[in-house]
Amino acid sequence: MELRMDEEPEIVRPSSEDPSLLTRQRNHRSKDIWNGEDLGPLTCCGHAKEMSNITMQDNQVIDIIKLVGLEGLFRAPSKEIGHCLISALVERWQPKTHTFHLPHGEMSITLEDVEVIFKLPIDGEVLVGPIVVVDGNWRQMCKEFLGFGVPANDNKILVGRRILISRLVECIAEPLPHNATEIQIHQYARCYILALLGDKIFMDKLGDRVHLMFLEFLLNLRDPPQYS
Repeated sequence: MELRMDEEPEIVRPSSEDPSLLTRQRNHRSKDIWNGEDLGPLTCCGHAKEMSNITMQDNQVIDIIKLVGLEGLFRAPSKEIGHCLISALVERWQPKTHTFHLPHGEMSITLEDVEVIFKLPIDGEVLVGPIVVVDGNWRQMCKEFLGFGVPANDNKILVGRRILISRLVECIAEPLPHNATEIQIHQYARCYILALLGDKIFMDKLGDRVHLMFLEFLLNLRDPPQYS
């Protein structure tokens, strides 16, 4: 049935009228929408602007990205976050059922969706990293495997085990020199891959850091294990 121009569109309720179906509704953001309050769009974290300024054209680094199975993620363009779209989805998310409640039915994001969008492998070893470095510390790992040091008195670049994505971007802002050694190429590639992971998949809650535990999986870039 088509809507006539003189008809008011039907307002779709963001939740159920029966509170026994969704018991957590009273604590959900959509409760305020239900009561007619406009909370405005959520503020979302992202570093798309910083990463969009980085164009990786070095074939040596691209070959490493392919080798670790992240070519699909590398090819996916950085896009601006749709704050209003994210807000609309959050308002329709039900933590009890782990689905979005939309006018046409329920929907959720599956592992297959991630595979299709980012072309990421979903078969392989489990990606579970250590949260404590047994031999040495995170600052030493940065110096050895990323190519830059973090001063001991610095509490901004490295906080706990999370490093600023902007610091990684600084390391890849300029192309590799023509006479770069294998060690320099691998350090450069690790900086780029970590920034890529933090920007598109494993984003920190603050939106500006990435966990260094993923560095553990990038130590051997000659013959890296294939992870899911």
